Amino acid sequence: MDETQPSPVLTDLTELEEQVVNTARCGKVAKPATTMTVEELAITDDPELRVRAEVLRDLLRGLHGDLDPRGIRIVDVRVVGQLDLDHVTAVTGLDLYRCALPESIVCRHARLRYLYLNHSLLTHLHASGLRADSDLFLRDATITSTNKDEAIRLLDAHIGGQVDLDRATITSTKGPALNADGLRTDSDLFLRDATIIGIGEFGAIRLLNAHIGAQLNLSRTTITNTNGPALNADTLRIDSHLFMGDATITSTNKGGAIRLLGARIGGQVGLNRAAITNTEGPALAADDLRADSKLFMEDATITGSGGLGAVRLVGAHIDGQASLLMSRLDNSSGPLLVLHEAQITGALLFPPAVVCPAGRQGMSRCGCPDSNRTITAHGLTYPILRETSWRQWLHLLVHHTTTYWPQPFQQLAATERTAGHDNNAREILITQQDDLRRRTPQALGNRLARGRHALWGWLGRYGYRAQRLVLALALVLTFAAGVGLLAGHVTTRPGHHAAEHVPPVTAKPDTPGTPCSPVELIGLGIDRGLPLGTTGIRAHCDLDTTTGWGQTFTATLWALQALLWGLATLAVAAYTGLVRKPT
Repeated sequence: MDETQPSPVLTDLTELEEQVVNTARCGKVAKPATTMTVEELAITDDPELRVRAEVLRDLLRGLHGDLDPRGIRIVDVRVVGQLDLDHVTAVTGLDLYRCALPESIVCRHARLRYLYLNHSLLTHLHASGLRADSDLFLRDATITSTNKDEAIRLLDAHIGGQVDLDRATITSTKGPALNADGLRTDSDLFLRDATIIGIGEFGAIRLLNAHIGAQLNLSRTTITNTNGPALNADTLRIDSHLFMGDATITSTNKGGAIRLLGARIGGQVGLNRAAITNTEGPALAADDLRADSKLFMEDATITGSGGLGAVRLVGAHIDGQASLLMSRLDNSSGPLLVLHEAQITGALLFPPAVVCPAGRQGMSRCGCPDSNRTITAHGLTYPILRETSWRQWLHLLVHHTTTYWPQPFQQLAATERTAGHDNNAREILITQQDDLRRRTPQALGNRLARGRHALWGWLGRYGYRAQRLVLALALVLTFAAGVGLLAGHVTTRPGHHAAEHVPPVTAKPDTPGTPCSPVELIGLGIDRGLPLGTTGIRAHCDLDTTTGWGQTFTATLWALQALLWGLATLAVAAYTGLVRKPT
């Protein structure tokens, strides 16, 4: 036969096929008198329940005359043979309700009005490059593929309405259950209450570079892949929300159970009450995710594995609050939460007990028994913390991070300062310096530099508690006054003391000295200890430096004067901010 000629139209139609043609012309539903389950239909040989795939192809091509705009609508039949719609431009839509298509459907680069396969059973839907003017529905459908790469293939397809797979059961034993890389929908993609089972490194569901024109909703769906990601959606774009509430996700993959690397979500990301498990890698890998609204993970149960972390939001941007109120977060071999360089423009809600079950606060010299449960937060920015106090978050930074980084402390201090809690901010920055010396002492220099840093911390709390220096000044000055008073009561020789009135020039050497009053002795100690200025008391009451005791007291007061010089300098520097705090 000449292949350039159109294929002949089937004319030897069965009674059921005649009914299908006639109902398509008048807009009615074709339905046989006998009904079976779709599982029974898939294996039946009853001619009264069987329609050849070629008849449906001819109808869609318009070879049986004008068809009603309502489309070809058929219930409870078995389609015999593969329904081959490759490159077909259909004149109307196709609605197969509760039908069996055991030899699959192929519609590569076809142009269909719509395609409904609700409650139907099929082995494979290959629709790469499909263009549908309206919706693609597979509600309550069962698709089981055992000899193809995917159960459903929608590579680079463009659906002008919704893609609805609610309550569908989609299984592939050789590859992805749904492979929709490059898919574009002008409306929603629904996979609610579905059961998805795929296998392999490509993922159970693949949506790489896909563009969903409204929301992607996988609420209450169960997705399983024992040898790869459950949802592989790197660089996915969603114009509205992503919902995965109450979903059950199980994966074995080093790259992540849910992969949203570089994804762009135009609304919320909702994972409330989701149960996500990955035995080899992250439960959620969302590096560089951008969400234009909030992120919710309330009451979620997250279990990941490995050094990449259980939940990864590296470089993510959440344009709203991030509610990480998970009920459980586990990773036995790596960090629980990785928030490196993440940006959150709203409140960060995070329960500290998820990381530190005892809910400890602040910095402890004894460490934390749960310090193996770690987070990574350097580069993380947020305007406010909720569901955790600043002390609890500080405890996480000190005891539940693997490496010292200054930025998390600075961010927490800035948050407290913005809220008007300057004292809290200073306490945070003091803890930062303590943690710096504890975990990275080499950053401070040699042993002498580390000693100076420790002394500076003890005396002035690194400049954040300058009043301690003022108190130290007062104490040293008081001690100097006490030294002066003591000097007036130490006898150096008969009739003389280490501190006494200055004798006149004409006084004889054996003339007894004149004791100074207690006030004069106290003034002498202060005068000798002051770094700057004098009281003038030494003109008539001073130390006798010709004696051993006089020289001892003089040397002591010189040492106190040097100490006062140092304390005064540090106090001025602390109050004026001249001392640079190491980071």
